[in-house]
Amino acid sequence: MPKSAVRPILALLICLCPLLLAMGLSDGAGPTRIPEPQADYRVLLVDQQGTRVELSQFAIDGQSFVLGTVGQGQVAVPFEKVQALEFLNQDGQLKAKVTLKQGEPVSMTVTAALKATGKTGYGNFRIPLGEVSRVEFKGLAR
Repeated sequence: MPKSAVRPILALLICLCPLLLAMGLSDGAGPTRIPEPQADYRVLLVDQQGTRVELSQFAIDGQSFVLGTVGQGQVAVPFEKVQALEFLNQDGQLKAKVTLKQGEPVSMTVTAALKATGKTGYGNFRIPLGEVSRVEFKGLAR
């Protein structure tokens, strides 16, 4: 490729680089839009400071299940089977205790950066799982 053709391409890449990098920074703007899950789960969420928030349309990264690792495998537990979630930061990992409606609790490691989202009576809500202490499931909206 001749040098005269490389310069315009290089200039274009240099101009686009800041724009492309800025696309990943939209998280700081606040939860103006949140994913709408397929089912409307109602929950009581308690953060690490003890603040309690009642949410509708609760989801974790837009999904109606909690995803984590058990041993070397991954598991996805649907919200319909969950009574409560408890989170604990331990040894640099986020541990979750999943209390099921039926059966024994499940312990797993989850990604702390995943976002829990929902709607309050006063606006949209978003919080990283690493900042959550407990989620109590109240059921599906009718």
